[in-house]
Amino acid sequence: MKINISLLSIAAICLLISGCSNYRELNELGVIIAMGIDHNDDPDNPYKVTYQVINPSGLAQTSTSGDKGLAVINYTVTAKTLVEAFGKASAIIPRENNISHLSMIIIGEKLARNGLDLLFDTVDRGKNQRVSVPIYIARGKTAEYMLGVIEPLENTPGKNIISTTKSEQNDYGTTNDALLYEVISALMSEGKDVSLPGISIRNDSKKAKEISNFETTAPAYVEAKGLALFRKGKMVKWLDGESARGVQFVTSELKRTEVVMPCSEKGSATITVIRAKSKMKTKIKNEKPVIQSNLNVMGEMMQTSCELDLSDPKLLIEFEKKVENDLKKQIKKTISITQKERSDIFGFGDALSRTNPDYWRKHKNNWDDLFSEAEISMKVNVHIINSGMRMEPYKPK
Repeated sequence: MKINISLLSIAAICLLISGCSNYRELNELGVIIAMGIDHNDDPDNPYKVTYQVINPSGLAQTSTSGDKGLAVINYTVTAKTLVEAFGKASAIIPRENNISHLSMIIIGEKLARNGLDLLFDTVDRGKNQRVSVPIYIARGKTAEYMLGVIEPLENTPGKNIISTTKSEQNDYGTTNDALLYEVISALMSEGKDVSLPGISIRNDSKKAKEISNFETTAPAYVEAKGLALFRKGKMVKWLDGESARGVQFVTSELKRTEVVMPCSEKGSATITVIRAKSKMKTKIKNEKPVIQSNLNVMGEMMQTSCELDLSDPKLLIEFEKKVENDLKKQIKKTISITQKERSDIFGFGDALSRTNPDYWRKHKNNWDDLFSEAEISMKVNVHIINSGMRMEPYKPK
């Protein structure tokens, strides 16, 4: 029994020792939470990579003098590859680099237009990498610049970008979530192209990257702006407004949005879409593909500037038809734009490969041409479930 107890004691000590072998103090680590990748004009070092590193003293907010420092620090290097860039960063980041907490990646627009190719190979291949991080395109700016904008409502630029785009997706829906593993899957696909959300800067100024950006009621700030279309890994066009929102309707990624319809010569009514479900498929007709999309929408009448009796069911049916026709026009316009750019971001080709594999194998090499000329068949069904707390709008006296 004594021998057994001794063996157990030794085993416990070994477990305790091994459990602490990888222990690191936070102030010994350079925790990278965001990464920006830009085109660099030097052909010998074609990538400019910016690492956003947590500053623990800035996050702690323990300074009694009020001078806490920024919550993050950005470090930028140039390199031939992303792996080399990570190695070079060790010469300027004064701590052990740690990328396991990476929360976002920003791609500069110039690099996106040149092509993503195998850009994400190292992130996908690395043992300690996260493949569920969101990816954004810096619209008209470099990723390095976007990661330097200081805003008062969030303590890190990266967190601010994620929060802003998430809010836009939840409340209006002109952008979408694009996670790294989804982007890699689309880049590998023969029947689907990539689309990525864009970010831009409103009220841009020289103070955007300075603490003084806090000292105004109209600071520079990041906004979610548009959807970048790609064709075979290269960015080709921006979609904005209703055209960008049309993508979310087709792909069933829309969570909530507002549709404004005229209800008189000067008045309008606002219907809030609270649910949208789409079924898309590609059929073959006379050896030509026909793109079909059936959309079911549920909404609520949330505002009107017309004198309407919303207790009349015929009136709600009339508005349902108006919204159906309006959405049909918007979505057809969106699909037509992608056809013109020969960018199948919806994955109609993928759907065709599953429903008609023989046709797909025969025509997949010229799917771009077939997609651009495909007939569009669109059905939209709208159901307005209520008109809020009032049947009639109030009338000012």
